[in-house]
Amino acid sequence: MKIPVWHKVADDTQGIEVSRQRFVALLGVLGLIGIAVSLGQGDFALFAVIIAVPVVFMALLAMLSSPLVMFFAVFVFNYFVMGFMRYVDSGGISVLMDIFLWLQLLLIITHKVLKRDHEWGRAVNLLTVMSLVWTLYCVLELVNPSAVFEAWLMSRRLIYQGFMMALIVSLLFTYFKQVRWLVILYSVLTLLAIAKVLVQYKFGFDDYEMAWLINSESIKTHILYGGSVIRYFSFFTDAGNFGSNMGCAGIIFMILALYEKKPGLRIYYCIVGLLSIYAMFLSGTRGAMIVPLAGLALYTVLSKNFKAMAAGGLLLAGLYVFFAFTYIGEGNPLIRRMRTAFRPSEDASFQVRMHNQAALREYLKSKPFGEGVGLGGVENRKYAYRVTTMIPHDSWYVKIWMETGIIGLILYVGILVAVMFKCCYTVMYKIKHRLLCGYLIALLCGTFGLLVSAYGNAFLGQFPTMLIVFTFLGIAIRGSEIDSATLAADPSAGKPKVIEQ
Repeated sequence: MKIPVWHKVADDTQGIEVSRQRFVALLGVLGLIGIAVSLGQGDFALFAVIIAVPVVFMALLAMLSSPLVMFFAVFVFNYFVMGFMRYVDSGGISVLMDIFLWLQLLLIITHKVLKRDHEWGRAVNLLTVMSLVWTLYCVLELVNPSAVFEAWLMSRRLIYQGFMMALIVSLLFTYFKQVRWLVILYSVLTLLAIAKVLVQYKFGFDDYEMAWLINSESIKTHILYGGSVIRYFSFFTDAGNFGSNMGCAGIIFMILALYEKKPGLRIYYCIVGLLSIYAMFLSGTRGAMIVPLAGLALYTVLSKNFKAMAAGGLLLAGLYVFFAFTYIGEGNPLIRRMRTAFRPSEDASFQVRMHNQAALREYLKSKPFGEGVGLGGVENRKYAYRVTTMIPHDSWYVKIWMETGIIGLILYVGILVAVMFKCCYTVMYKIKHRLLCGYLIALLCGTFGLLVSAYGNAFLGQFPTMLIVFTFLGIAIRGSEIDSATLAADPSAGKPKVIEQ
């Protein structure tokens, strides 16, 4: 009797499964033997390796089986990488991030080919196209007469990482459930950053952090007035980067607490938001205050709710009056320092920045394409001594102006404005899934705050901020597609976008 083909396939599958189970069992037995031997000999290093190997192996299998899992792993790595480098003497970390991003893209393409998922049109949107235009502009900067190739090469994050992230996120995120899991992961990372800064605040900086402050001369900007004001930075690159990111997290989770339906998750978001705002003040970063304020201002528009607009406007006015026209809390050094951001005429640092920008304006008159990518700011003196490397930029947009000229600055800012406008229009008029709408509003408000705050600090191109910004923008720009796919799976979720009071 001829055995049907499907019976042969089933037998083969069962055989493979049995072999896999035997292999796993064999590895388990060998692992137990190894643990017993290592403990018997007191070799705790070997014991740790034996325990870690299966965990790493399972993690690798999970990442290979799901590109989204690998993306979450890269997102986590990006968040901790700078703090990790203070404890481990390792270089080339930016190269490692490049490798991860290319592997991520390769994994996505491989999965799509194997599953015959030919919806490559997801990758074509305003953010990916405009980011590609920016990348091409930066490539053309190589022919700038004053360009230095080494400086250009070390500016890869500025050149193409935004495009890579926009492409990856556009291909990966399809449903609201994926967005929610990313936000929950982001909340956990935020809590870990807050926990670290609370340890710094309570017990002071550890030996590695003090060594970094001294060796990088960051002690001058983080321990002020003889130690009466200390700017804490958690495991971020500096206090400015940390403070702005906490301001972003604060406004995101406070807005999410208004939209989230699950009571437990709503309370959790509210707690994370409040702790983030507190951590922002611990950073002592004056420019970080604009992040939640700008985010709140955008929220009053996106919500299309008169009560929210009125409440948001009153809150913004109240905060401005508190910091600009009163001396309440002046005895607190952190509040006193934050207050100077609202009184620029009394801020010596602001006056120095204006003087520096006036000098740059005069120098860059004859350089519409800038000095060259990677040649802006005193940190780049190692590549060349130029006027632009003798003056601190103190701003992400001033850095763009230095390196790519007024033409590059107009292009870069124009891209961000166009993308933000498109995302806001989508959220206001295209999204029907109420909860997705709330999540997108929150992500856009936090991102907008970071983009505004980048005028006073050059943190936007640093870890982990650039990846976070382009991830959130990449999700928001595809809001309509995510909305349609989610509603197709659950039509009952399409309800009026009204905030429950």
